[in-house]
Amino acid sequence: MKNTNLETYGNNFPTKKIKRIMIPLFTNENPGAVPGIKYFFPENPAIDKVDILGMEAHMVTRANLALGDIKDVINPIISQDAARNVYLCLYNNNNEEIYYNLPLRSLFTYAQFAGQNTLSKRIKPITCKLKTRSCYAYLPANLPVGPNFQNVFISITFYYN
Repeated sequence: MKNTNLETYGNNFPTKKIKRIMIPLFTNENPGAVPGIKYFFPENPAIDKVDILGMEAHMVTRANLALGDIKDVINPIISQDAARNVYLCLYNNNNEEIYYNLPLRSLFTYAQFAGQNTLSKRIKPITCKLKTRSCYAYLPANLPVGPNFQNVFISITFYYN
């Protein structure tokens, strides 16, 4: 008998729960993201205890820019253009690096390509047990930073059971 409480998000991994976290790309000293600096995920014991089945990054709908998949008026979320220069490093519960240089743009399910908005409805199937306080985002050290990185957050949803 099929369990109707489970939802499939386009990649055949049934999940029961999701958890969204916000990763700040700034510090108290620097309101904008600085290339070469590690921006660590906030510690999240709820995510650390479970096996992650997938991850998804989000964009905010903006007035005259590309449409996004969420509406968030409280926190400024990174744009798709700025996200092309952001990478993630993920560590497991044994503090072993399991993903290095994971492009943030690869986690978007809603994107704009050649002026067309597309919705993939597939999450990135990342299966692991994370240690969130060891995971971080960064910009390459040789990147010139513009206004797209001022007081901006990365919004990521984790799918798990």
